[in-house]
Amino acid sequence: MWIIEKMHRINIIAGIIMGIMMLLIVRLGWMQLVNGPQYKKIAEENRIRQITAQAPRGNIYDRNGALLVSNKPSFAISIIPSEYSNAYNATPILANIIQVKPEEIEKMLKDGEEFIYTPIRLKRDADPMAIAKIKEHKYYLPGVVVEAIPVRSYVYKELASQVIGFVGSINEEEYAKRKSQGYNPNDFIGKDGLEREWEDVLRGVDGGLQVEVNAEGEEVQMMGDKPAKAGNGLVVTLDANLQKTAEEALANQMIESQKIGEPAKGGSAIVLDVHTGAVLVMASHPRFDPNVFASGISSLNWNKLINDSANPLTNKSIQSTYPPGSVFKIVTTAAALDLGYVTGTEVFDDKGFYLLDGWKFYGWEPKGLGKLTVVDAICWSSDPVFYELGRRIGVDQLASYGLTFGFGQQTGIKLQGEEKGVVPTEDWKKITYGEEWYPGETIIAAIGQGYYLVTPLQQAMLLMAVANNGVVYRPMLVDKVLTTEGNILEKYNPEILRKIYLSDETWKIIKTGLVSVTTEGTASSIFKGFSPTVAGKTGSAETGTGTVHSWFSCYAPAENPEVVVSVLVEEGGDGSVSAAPVVRKILEAYFGDKKIIR
Repeated sequence: MWIIEKMHRINIIAGIIMGIMMLLIVRLGWMQLVNGPQYKKIAEENRIRQITAQAPRGNIYDRNGALLVSNKPSFAISIIPSEYSNAYNATPILANIIQVKPEEIEKMLKDGEEFIYTPIRLKRDADPMAIAKIKEHKYYLPGVVVEAIPVRSYVYKELASQVIGFVGSINEEEYAKRKSQGYNPNDFIGKDGLEREWEDVLRGVDGGLQVEVNAEGEEVQMMGDKPAKAGNGLVVTLDANLQKTAEEALANQMIESQKIGEPAKGGSAIVLDVHTGAVLVMASHPRFDPNVFASGISSLNWNKLINDSANPLTNKSIQSTYPPGSVFKIVTTAAALDLGYVTGTEVFDDKGFYLLDGWKFYGWEPKGLGKLTVVDAICWSSDPVFYELGRRIGVDQLASYGLTFGFGQQTGIKLQGEEKGVVPTEDWKKITYGEEWYPGETIIAAIGQGYYLVTPLQQAMLLMAVANNGVVYRPMLVDKVLTTEGNILEKYNPEILRKIYLSDETWKIIKTGLVSVTTEGTASSIFKGFSPTVAGKTGSAETGTGTVHSWFSCYAPAENPEVVVSVLVEEGGDGSVSAAPVVRKILEAYFGDKKIIR
C-alpha cells in the first residue's frame, strides 16, 4: 500500500513539474513570437546611442555683407538621460568637475525627463581641463558624454550689442509656448534684440545620430546620420563701420564730458536713411559683450550686468525716455505757424526772461538775445520766444501736434521693449496725478521740458519728418532673409508710417531755422568748415536733479537730405558741448566713406 501511495505522489509531483515546464515553454514562445521585436529593440537600444545633433543658428550680416554673428565649433559636457544609470554617485563628481551645484544638475535632469535620448548640455563651450577630467572619470560617469556643438559667436563683441541681442537657456514660459514647435527644455533661444525677434528665422532644424557603443559607453561606429539644417540668415540695415565710429565717438565723448565736470553716464546715437527708414546706426552706451551669454552666463557675470547703474543691457535708443529739450521747439514752431499764431516776419524781443502772471521764466541767456523772428528763435534757441508761442498755442493743441509728429507712440521698429514716451495734456495730468494743469506748465512744455518724454529714436523721426516735408518711414533693421545657400528668401521694402501735412512755407521756415543753427547759431562753432551743410537743432534738457541731458538732432545734406543723425549724451551738459561733436564725427565718417566710394 505504501508503495502505491508513494508512486501516486510521485506522479502528482511529476504532473506539476510537467505543467510548469509547459507554462514556461508557452511563455517563451509568446516572448519570441509576440514580444520578440520589442525585446530586440530594447537590446539594440542598449548598444545604440541616439543623439540629437544641434543645428547652427543662421548668420547675421551687415548691409555691406560683413559677418556680424556666426557660430563656432565647441565641445559640450552632456548627459544622455537614458544611460545615466548611476546618478547618486555620478552627480556629485560631475558637479565638481563643471563647477555647478548638484541641485542644478538634478533640476536639468528633471526638466529633460521627457527626452531620454536628447543630450542635456550641462556645460557648453567646455574648456580642455574639464573635458580631460570627464574622460579621466568616465568609468564613474555612465551616460556623460563630450559632444561637438555650435556655439553663437558675436564677431565684433560689443558692437551693436543691444540691437543684435543674445541667446540663452529657454525658460519655462518660453518652453510651454514653443514645445509644439519641437523645442526641448535644454534648448538655447534668442533672448533679446534681433536674436529674439527673428528666432523663427534664425533657428535651424536639429538632426540626429545613431552611434553603436560598447559596454563602457564608448562610441564604436556610426550607424545612422540625419544632418542638422542650419537656420536662415539675416542681412541687417546696419553699417558696421559707421556703427563702430558712432560707438567710439560716443564713448570718447563720455570721457571728455566727465573732464569738464559733467556726469555723462551714457547715451545713444542713431542714423537713419531718410528715404527708406533703414537704421544705419543704433548705438547705446555703455555696451556689453553678448558672447558671455553664448555658452551660458555665470551668476557672477549676470549680477554684474543687471546691477550696473549705467544699464548696459538697456537699448537706450528705444527703451529709455528723456525730456526732448529744445529739439522739441521744431514741433512748437510747426504748431504755431500751422495754426496762424505766428508768421515768419513777426519780431519778438528776447529780454532774457518771460513774464507770466507775475512769474519770471528765464531763458538760457540772462542778458537776452534781442529782436528775433521765429527763424532767429530757432537759430539761437530762444526760450522766451517759445514761451510766448506755447502760451498762444495751449497745452492740448501742442500735444496734438506732438502726437502728429509721432511722440507718445511706438515707432513700430521690430525690437522688444520700445517705450511710447509721454505727451501731456490737461486730462492726462488729472488722470495721472489728480491735479489741475497750470499755465506755467504750458510754456515750459513748449521748450520740451516738464512732463514731455521721448525716446532718441522718436527724436530722430522728428528730423526725418522735416527732411522729407512730412513723409515718415517706419524704421527698419532687417533688409532681407537669406537661405543657408545665400539666396534671397525674402526682401523687405520701405513702409511709410505717416504723412504730416503742413504748408510749403511752414516747412521752409523750419528748415531755414535749422540750417542757421549750424551756420551761425548755437552749433556753428562745431560745424564750422564742415561740408555738406547740416540742418539741425541743439537741445539741453534739464533732468530736475541739477544736471542736463545733451541733444543734437539733424539731417544732411540740408539741400538734399540723405541721413538723419540724432545723439543724446545723458547728463552731458549743453547740446552744443557734448552731443553735437559726436554728430560731426559720425557725419565725417558717413560722407568720408561716400567720397572714397565715388
